[in-house]
Amino acid sequence: MKVLQILDQAFRTVVEEQDETILWLIQCMQKKVELSDIDQIQLLLTGQAVYYTQQKKQQPPLKIGDWLQTQPANINKDIDNLISSHIPVYVVYEDLWDRGLEMEALREGIQVVNREQLVPLFEQADQIWHW
Repeated sequence: MKVLQILDQAFRTVVEEQDETILWLIQCMQKKVELSDIDQIQLLLTGQAVYYTQQKKQQPPLKIGDWLQTQPANINKDIDNLISSHIPVYVVYEDLWDRGLEMEALREGIQVVNREQLVPLFEQADQIWHW
């Protein structure tokens, strides 16, 4: 079974948590693929989440009173982990364009699709999970 994960919200919980929740979940799912009916996980970044393709630095630590978040989110590393785990990562070209983001800044391994290519991408998936 192929599962396409669509992520269009960006930077929710990354200040107070140590991970971007959905990127972390996908990495955990990939580790358990052999124990489930899922044989391929894919990620499609749309909307505000296309900024993740441009992320270069780790989130700064959050300090509240005497408490310090010692392991802030590292979206750059999370995306690299997905790519190195052979999880296809797609980004919608028009969403990059709408935000003035550079194609040249994309890291190797991220596949750019335009909106016309979304239908075939959706049709090949057995399940689509939209976050």
